[in-house]
Amino acid sequence: MNDTAEAVLLFVWLALLAAWDIRRRELPARLLAAGGAAGLLLRIIELASGAEPAALAGAYLPGLAAGALLLTAARITREAVGYGDGICFCLLAFWLPWEELFTLLLTALLFCALPGLLIGLIRGRRVKALPFLPFVAGANLVLQLAALAWPSAGA
Repeated sequence: MNDTAEAVLLFVWLALLAAWDIRRRELPARLLAAGGAAGLLLRIIELASGAEPAALAGAYLPGLAAGALLLTAARITREAVGYGDGICFCLLAFWLPWEELFTLLLTALLFCALPGLLIGLIRGRRVKALPFLPFVAGANLVLQLAALAWPSAGA
């Protein structure tokens, strides 16, 4: 599968999760599992195509730390950060090399912080919870478009 098709597939998965997160404030286990399985299948295909296993593991496995960070935040904050967000980022480790995954996480956090601050200023009180996956999907789209516009920036 080429990089563009993989990016589109990833965006569709994130967009579906985002829509579900907005509507229900939870993430369906089956949709999470389907996306994780698709990412894992892509890495298996990459291995079958001759990729070096150690290099592949080094590129993708450290990304699990992003998910672990969010799962820890979910535990500490009594789910102000949802467990589904942490699970999603663990599964994103199959899709994105760790550098891209941490860039996605930081960009999504920035995208989430801005409306949170604005809503807090307008309402005069702290925002307790915003669905996070819409910001992840938006950040993914922005980062993918930036990679298309400036291909040398990602190299």
